Amino acid sequence: MRKMNKKISVWMMAGVLAFGGISAAGGAVPVLAAEEKKEEKDSEKKIRPSDLALMAQDSYSYADMGLSFELPKLLLEKMEKKEIAMLPGAEVTADGNSLKYGFVSWRTMNEEQREAEIGSDTAEFAEWVESLGVIGCLGVYQKELEKDLDKLTGCTEHEKIGTSEDEEYIYYLSTEKKADEELVKALGEITYEIRPMVSYNSESMKSGDPTGSFVTEDINGEEYTEKIFQEADLTMVNVFATWCGPCVNEIPHLAELDKKMEEKGVQIVGIVMDAGSADEKDEEGLKKAQTLQKKTKAEYPFLLPDSGYMNGRLSAIQAYPETFFVDKNGNITGETYSGARSLEEWEEIINTELENLEAAQETE
Repeated sequence: MRKMNKKISVWMMAGVLAFGGISAAGGAVPVLAAEEKKEEKDSEKKIRPSDLALMAQDSYSYADMGLSFELPKLLLEKMEKKEIAMLPGAEVTADGNSLKYGFVSWRTMNEEQREAEIGSDTAEFAEWVESLGVIGCLGVYQKELEKDLDKLTGCTEHEKIGTSEDEEYIYYLSTEKKADEELVKALGEITYEIRPMVSYNSESMKSGDPTGSFVTEDINGEEYTEKIFQEADLTMVNVFATWCGPCVNEIPHLAELDKKMEEKGVQIVGIVMDAGSADEKDEEGLKKAQTLQKKTKAEYPFLLPDSGYMNGRLSAIQAYPETFFVDKNGNITGETYSGARSLEEWEEIINTELENLEAAQETE
């Protein structure tokens, strides 16, 4: 069996980890000093890595990869039965300003692998991924990485399917010749569209940086600008995707939190990342987001990313859900939180963020 680059497995875990108490690699910031013991205890919990696989859905869109695609019925059925795991993988350049490569892979799972439990250590996750049977990958790579495709993907066969607009990246559909013929054939039936890549910048904005001016819409077509932040002393911005289980499970808590915190001058704004943007909407994604908002009874707005990705802040998202805070002047404030949390945990976090904000304002 071909071994996969360890960095890739770490990024796979970062791309799908969104459990409360488990920080995604590269995207997490310590919550609170008071929470450190709890975080340490939570990190000892066992997780089932098969639950971290991407969910079966009608279509997928990866803006940073410039790629959208739909899967054939066979693959979707296998994913729903957890006979196949769909996992993301990526790596950025040393300066963190651009993507070196990004892909999604499909791997077979047996019952033992489906039921396996591991700790939150990325090395354990890497071992679990490597134990799965490789079928193939769909991805984009810098041109100079063509010679490394076997190592990066764990596959033996590579079909070039396109190039980026600037011709700096090449798209490949890769398959493993030893994999099940029917499954390899199904990968060949994937319908895809190569789009302009959204500029990638992994350098997160720090506290005090402005979110800048922007114009966008919510999922129902209502226009919003940066003035939304003026409506509260503190805005909690929750970035999520409709396919992310922990994101979806957290939203009812956030809906309740939004009502409870209103009297303290706090509001919640959701940003849904898989329904397109204000400039280019994904109608299917919009319908899913609208259904989700209705079912969870969330009254706070679900916004689409604006064309500038909120001054680049949204380009740095590495795991869903991710939450950050903005003051009434439109400046990033406080810490960034990766992963879902309970209502009680968010209440404690918000109270601390409010105290820190007030203390900072008093010293100005």
